[in-house]
Amino acid sequence: MRQWWTSLVARAIALLVVGLAVTSVLVGSLFARLQANRFRSEVERRGTSMLQILDRHQDLRLALSLHDAEAARGVLGQVLASNSDIAYLGAVDGDGRLAAFISRGATERELSNHDLQQESSRSDDGTSRFTRRVSSGQDGMGLPGEKAAALGTLLMGIRTDQVSAAVARQTFAMVASSGVVLVATFAAFFVILSRRLRRMVRFAEELAAGDLAAVLRDDGEDEVGRLARALLELRNNTRAVVAEMRDAAVALETTSEEVFDGATRQLEHSRAQAASAADTERTVDALRERFARAQSNAQAVLDVAASSATSSREGEESIAQAVRAVSDLGEQIDANTRTLQDLVERTRHVGRIIDAVRDLSAESKMLALNAAIVSSKSGTAGTGFTVIAHEVRALADRSQHSTAQVQEILAEIVRGIERATSVVEEGRRRAESGRAVAGHAGEAIRRLADAITRSSRAATEIASGTREQADGVNRISGAVQRIARSAEEGAAGIGRLEGASRSIREHSARMRALVQRYRIAVLGAVALAFLPATARADLILLTQRDVPQYAQVASAFQRAHPNVRTMEVESGAPAARDGDVVVAIGSKAFDLARTAPGTFTVVLAAVLNPEVSGHHAIGGVPMEARPADALAALKALAPSARRVLVLHPPGTPPVLAEAQAAAARHGLTLEARAMADLTGLDRTFPELAASVDAVWLLADARFARPDVAKYLIGACLERKIPLIGFLEGMAKVGAALAVAADFDAIGREAAKVAGEALARHGAAPLRFAPGKLYVNARTVEELNLTGKIPAGAEVIR
Repeated sequence: MRQWWTSLVARAIALLVVGLAVTSVLVGSLFARLQANRFRSEVERRGTSMLQILDRHQDLRLALSLHDAEAARGVLGQVLASNSDIAYLGAVDGDGRLAAFISRGATERELSNHDLQQESSRSDDGTSRFTRRVSSGQDGMGLPGEKAAALGTLLMGIRTDQVSAAVARQTFAMVASSGVVLVATFAAFFVILSRRLRRMVRFAEELAAGDLAAVLRDDGEDEVGRLARALLELRNNTRAVVAEMRDAAVALETTSEEVFDGATRQLEHSRAQAASAADTERTVDALRERFARAQSNAQAVLDVAASSATSSREGEESIAQAVRAVSDLGEQIDANTRTLQDLVERTRHVGRIIDAVRDLSAESKMLALNAAIVSSKSGTAGTGFTVIAHEVRALADRSQHSTAQVQEILAEIVRGIERATSVVEEGRRRAESGRAVAGHAGEAIRRLADAITRSSRAATEIASGTREQADGVNRISGAVQRIARSAEEGAAGIGRLEGASRSIREHSARMRALVQRYRIAVLGAVALAFLPATARADLILLTQRDVPQYAQVASAFQRAHPNVRTMEVESGAPAARDGDVVVAIGSKAFDLARTAPGTFTVVLAAVLNPEVSGHHAIGGVPMEARPADALAALKALAPSARRVLVLHPPGTPPVLAEAQAAAARHGLTLEARAMADLTGLDRTFPELAASVDAVWLLADARFARPDVAKYLIGACLERKIPLIGFLEGMAKVGAALAVAADFDAIGREAAKVAGEALARHGAAPLRFAPGKLYVNARTVEELNLTGKIPAGAEVIR
């Protein structure tokens, strides 16, 4: 039997008492110290204030100025009598002599703790001391720089030890009384909790003993109540598993006989397959040898093709050199032809000069004849002139003769040049012909080289194909060998299977005996029909596969719940029972599920501004993204933003309440405006946005219209305030940021909500999934936003 001090309640109370004692000591000491410091600060302010009041006391000032000790003692006595915490009061005149001193048990030795020159004093734990000099004020002419006369110094001490002790006692009493109440409260709580846990422990012990008909009742909605429901669900599931195992044991015993017969037949087939694999292996080995020879021949062809390609490239280069040489020769012949033609032209020019000389000789001869005739007429006087005329005529004759010879020589030169020109022209024609022949030869060799290259490429491909075929044959050979080994191993495995089938029969008998140890219920397997609705509740998925976004949500949901029963909205309202959970994706599916008869739970997903009222328990994940994401991004981009205009559809959408809570956490004030009609938006929006720091559009199909979206974005840019949209396209056309729906996240979140609805027997929360964040960097720069772009945002430039 367990002792009482080993119970959970006793340990919890002991832990609370120890924790309370430690906390009382630590917190009480700390709190007392804080209170004492605060008290000292108050005493300092009070002492300073009282000395200031005494400084302005006219009777005291007059007594100090007249050195009237009795009057000063009377004023100080009145102050001491009216303040019980003052330990002593003293006044020193301007000459440093003690004018008055009154106290409650203190002596004049206390004055040594005051520094009259520095106007300061020393305080200790029991007394706070104060010093203040009393001046006469400006009694003179009030000239600049005139100093006030010192009337004396006031001294005061205030007792602090008694008040500090009282504060400490009060603090410890308050902490102790709070601890006693806390211990009593937690003790009562743990007693109640211990009773519930003891019932669960007894239930778990009964389950461990094999009693699957045990009963547990706990209707709580807290974690312990959930634990009780989980234990009940574990019992029901275990009971169902045991019943199925019992049936499976019987079926397994029957099936093991069939497995044994099949194993025997399979063993014979495996042996035959092994023999066939051996024959195939020999055939493949012969084929591999033939492919090896073919590969060797293909390599030889490849070598010849490579040599031919090299020779063709060399021949092509030689023809190209010959074509260049013939071209150079043709150019040289053309140059020679031009030189000969120039020489003919110069010879003809010389001939024209000779003709002129010949004409000049004829004229000279005529002139000489005329001169001879004239000289003969002159007689003796013209004899000398006659001789000269004779010599001139002789010279003209020789010139004509020489000119005729030169003309003949020039004619021979011209004829030689013409013959040389004909020879050069013939050489040029033959060079042109040779160049054309060389060009044709080069073209033929290039075609031959191309053909050789193609042949070489084909030979390479043939060789590669042959190698690949040889590799394929090798792989086939290896596969056949593996098949042969697998066939042998399969035969051995089937032999082991034959032995395993015998073992299965033995284990099935043992399983049946093991299952019979559990007491399911008096009706045996029939009791499964009477399980609670929570144990047999179905999860039904109602969606529209023709809408890509809804299909994306459905896929994410099915990854979390692969066994969900899926229906299309075209099939009509789901045939759901009480306790079932219907997950409706999209507005059409949600309306169909919400209006269907019954009392099942509806979990909506990707529904815009859902109406959650009705006779069903409704929860889920709307299409709107989590509001906190948009506000956090706004604060990151615009830290100075304070007031945000929120435009939303008519009514009070569920997202608005969560947006208000998120705004309070971020220090923002939301001004929500329901837009029932967008007519005249260009007149109303400037007034709404006149005194706000940002504009936030909640999801509404009307705001997504191109004309409306462009107007709102342009108006915000004109006013230099950021706009928060709900579509990626809004960020692309100029919105500072947008938080769009993430349909994968909606599907995952809806799967969690559906799981909670199954566990809570109908209660389904309404939550918002995180969205995809888009930031327009150009708009952020244009608006001069001083913050940083949030991590994880997709930046649009």
